[in-house]
Amino acid sequence: MRPLHLTLFLLAPLPAILLGAAVANAGASSARAFLPNVLACLLGGACALGFLRLSRAGRDRALHGMAIATFIALVATLVSPGIEGVHRWLSIGPVRLNASAAFLPWILAGMSASHPAVRKTSAVLALGAQLIHLAQPDAAQASALAGGALALLVGNHLFGVAPRMALGGLMAVLAGFTWTRVDPLPAVDHVERILFLAAARGPEWIGATLAVGALVLLVFLHAARNPHPAHARAAIGFGLYTALTLAVTFFGNFPVPWMGAGAGPVLGWYAFAAVLAAHERQPRETSSLAI
Repeated sequence: MRPLHLTLFLLAPLPAILLGAAVANAGASSARAFLPNVLACLLGGACALGFLRLSRAGRDRALHGMAIATFIALVATLVSPGIEGVHRWLSIGPVRLNASAAFLPWILAGMSASHPAVRKTSAVLALGAQLIHLAQPDAAQASALAGGALALLVGNHLFGVAPRMALGGLMAVLAGFTWTRVDPLPAVDHVERILFLAAARGPEWIGATLAVGALVLLVFLHAARNPHPAHARAAIGFGLYTALTLAVTFFGNFPVPWMGAGAGPVLGWYAFAAVLAAHERQPRETSSLAI
């Protein structure tokens, strides 16, 4: 893999984080609120580099373990103290971490694994995660997961056509029901409304926002050019999940990935970065993924 590709995967969210901090600092918020984002970059980048040092079998084992750990973390949100009846977070010291934003990408990553058992387990866990999103509620993550999972299920012959359609359809239905749940939480300017703050500052800030967003999405477009169809499909699924997490912020009070303050989406990015960078290393490797 050429070093430029790895650098792109690891550093793509950083311009968005810096722009978000600048927007917040120019208003009533402080750029210090973005310190967790930067720390998440360091931690996530280190984990991604560690993942790349594993063999293919080791990466599958890691994906299996992380998918299960993610589901346990999501279950833990339901018994953790919530805010006005909403349970989306895990408290880690002084940091309140959005569990789905931080860890859910590992379940999608598991759905792209080489080993069929890992893909099957991850698909079942994805359905379980939708039920948790309905209980939390978290319409943003439910919608993004449904979109990303549907893209990964298409062409994956691990299940028959009917089971794949049923699983994808059920996930989409659950996502739709999640939007009907009452979500009373107000928006925080430097978390959920950072895009509106940037737009209010003028066209040059809008242009900068579009540029940093395009940089992140270009990573997925680049990865989707992988000559291995299963790897390309993974990039499309990951990209669709990411695009939806951004799109839903215009329809509700949901955290803006990377540009909004919060470590969760930054950590989630590095799950995708680790898998996509691994795929770049072996674009023509024969995979057991059914295509």
